[in-house]
Amino acid sequence: MRHGPIGLCFAILAIALLLPAAAGAASTWQLTQLPAKTFEEGYSEQAMLSGVDCPTESLCVAVGSFGTIATSTSPTGGRAAWQVAYPTGPGKGANTDVSCASEDLCVVVGFEGGVLVSTDPTGGTSAWSMTNVNVAHDNAIHLTGVSCPTTSLCVAVNGANPGGPAGKILTTTDPTSGQWAITQLDSSIHFTGVSCAGPSLCVAVARGGTIAVSSDPTGGAAAWKVIDAPGGAGDLEGIDCVETLCAAGNATGNILTSTDPVGGAPWSEAKAGIAALVTGVSCPTTAACLGVDNNGSVFTSTDPTGGSGAWHAENLVPFEATETEGQFDHNALFGASCASTSLCALVGSDSRIFTSSAPFAAGTDAGPGAGAGGTTRPVRPAPPRPKTFLVFAENFWRYSSTRHRRVRARFHFYSPTPTRGFECKRDRGRWSRCRSPFRYWVGVGDHALRVRAIGPTGLHGEVAVLPFQVKHPRRRHGSRGN
Repeated sequence: MRHGPIGLCFAILAIALLLPAAAGAASTWQLTQLPAKTFEEGYSEQAMLSGVDCPTESLCVAVGSFGTIATSTSPTGGRAAWQVAYPTGPGKGANTDVSCASEDLCVVVGFEGGVLVSTDPTGGTSAWSMTNVNVAHDNAIHLTGVSCPTTSLCVAVNGANPGGPAGKILTTTDPTSGQWAITQLDSSIHFTGVSCAGPSLCVAVARGGTIAVSSDPTGGAAAWKVIDAPGGAGDLEGIDCVETLCAAGNATGNILTSTDPVGGAPWSEAKAGIAALVTGVSCPTTAACLGVDNNGSVFTSTDPTGGSGAWHAENLVPFEATETEGQFDHNALFGASCASTSLCALVGSDSRIFTSSAPFAAGTDAGPGAGAGGTTRPVRPAPPRPKTFLVFAENFWRYSSTRHRRVRARFHFYSPTPTRGFECKRDRGRWSRCRSPFRYWVGVGDHALRVRAIGPTGLHGEVAVLPFQVKHPRRRHGSRGN
């Protein structure tokens, strides 16, 4: 449509008025990607960073696969401000979590039972000493989380491989000694994280929605109380406690909060982000909490107990489809830590580190990153997990027959919600992009087609499964087979 002189002036004026608000809504997060690890065999690979802790605004420590430990005294300073060390040797082990009681004491735990301690975290490889708690325990201890509220108390938790023993709480009152006491709770509890606001408040979270709380973490099994799934049976991953507030995230994008978990205060549940697994939570104060999920999103609140409307979500790593299993992890964020409301760091796949000096700017009044009008617009929450409906098509049924060696299967599928596309998996094959109608050749036998939608942000929907069978026609005279 053409504009006359007056229309053109109004158009320019409208654009000018919109610019300040748009600037205020811009993301405050800065991306840093660590260099890939080069192995002796000559290939390179990016690390999956699974944990981060920033005890102060002048120190952040991130850990991950290949034994990676990355440190920075200027976390917002870009790639050059981060140094990477491999204290366990190149490509050895997977570090799962880190906790720093201060700038002079950090503890890193690994899935293979290793515990690394340093009183000089930025001192490089030689500054870390290692203890393997598995030496005397038949390699049955896989450490998945650690929290050191003071220099004289650290608490770690044990997960497990499928079918293996778990449910262990490990504590030490002298982290540099390498001596850890082990408390066995229910061995079926697969702990995924732990946070202690102090020596009298520790909370551990687990798969299946289980929570364990203690006001005396070194007091043995009797000092820990197990609460069954206060927010439902969804897996819990992220957990953080500050003063009397604890916040945990579950598998459906919800945040559970309690203002007195040891005293028995109930846990309330609120929708914080999209329907993805919350993998990390950090609360620098009782009035500010932040979480991340495995779909590259961050969500913040300046009223953590205020319900679903108090949270604001932003997708930092858009989904990019591949034809391999596990592509959901390519844009995942796995850990978060806020030294204060003026510094937060997030870590995830492909050696990504996000930092912000105004992490809670979105949705708050006149703060860092606010627009010219003095306020920042809340970031629009990402859409929920898309649904998929899958049906047989064109005279193909659950039980079909053919006189030949194979037959052409035919299907239709759709989603009632906005999608970026679909992925299909035939029997035990790989996931690959597909569209409806979907047709392919199958042989005689039992089969299954799986289809899932991909939402606008790259979030995978629940898998729709359609089993079917192809067989030869029955013989008329009913002769016996082998």
